[in-house]
Order: sequence, then structure tokens, then C-alpha cells
Amino acid sequence: MVKLKVFIISLAVMLAILSALGAYHMYAMERAIARSIYADMLDDMQDIGYLDPALADYYSQEMAELGWDVSGDVFAGSGPRAENQRARKERQEAVTLAITVTPSKVAQWLNRFVEGQVAFTFIGSRPSEYFDPGW
Repeated sequence: MVKLKVFIISLAVMLAILSALGAYHMYAMERAIARSIYADMLDDMQDIGYLDPALADYYSQEMAELGWDVSGDVFAGSGPRAENQRARKERQEAVTLAITVTPSKVAQWLNRFVEGQVAFTFIGSRPSEYFDPGW
């Protein structure tokens, strides 16, 4: 009887450890995907000098397909956001990208533990690489 209790406790501990490892790997994967989306978008913004609405829509759709909440303006704080406001290299202007997205429930819980908030947030600026053809 004692051996059975020890076996059940050992099994429960192993199950808890494996579950925690699986949850952490899921969190790390989701965060890496969000970070790669941010890096790709910032590279594109740097090349064209602004956040193209078609680019924002494409990545919003990609994030929604992952099951993330993208119901609000996930790019609030990003700029410039219009073609006629492009950041230009000859003026030494920069582009800024801010992404805030709410991941899956497990990733939200772990992100709250690690970062102190439920959403993944990435913010950064880079100098524009866009030259005005008429310059």
C-alpha cells in the first residue's frame, strides 16, 4: 500500500514537471514568433519609410490565425503610418514600430509571471533607409 502511494505521488510530480516544461516551451515559441513578426515588420518599415496599411493588415491576419487577440490597434504608437509622411534617409528620419498583441491563455499566464503583463509588447526605432527618388 505504501509503495502504491509513493508511486502515485511520483507519477503526479513527474506529470506536473512535464506539464510545466510543455507550457514554458509553448510560451517561448509564441514569444519567438511574435518577436520575429516584429523584426520582419520593422525591417519592411525601414525599407519603405512607413507602416504600409497592407503590411499591417497582412501581419494582423497572420497573428489572428495564430489565435492571438488583435481586435484593437496592435500597432498603436507606430509611425509614420501614411505614405505621404514617409521617413526619409536624406533627412535622417526614423521609423518606429510598436506591437502589442495578446497571445494564448497559457502564454498570457507565463508572460505575466516573466514580464509582469499579459500581452507581448515590442517597441523600437530604426533610421529609415528610404530615399526620395526626387532628391
